[in-house]
Amino acid sequence: MRRRTLYRGLLVLVVFLIFLYTLGVAGFIPFKVSYYITLFLILLFVLLRWEGRRGVLR
Repeated sequence: MRRRTLYRGLLVLVVFLIFLYTLGVAGFIPFKVSYYITLFLILLFVLLRWEGRRGVLR
């Protein structure tokens, strides 16, 4: 149950960040925001893959 709750929270966070990323690409907010969001999403992906292989939350 803990894993499901964590992933639901991450889903909300990722959807919000993708919305901000889209605004940055469209030029409504500085593109630098999109750059940092990209770095955060790559880091999040790597951490989740690492956690999945280790099986910490199983």
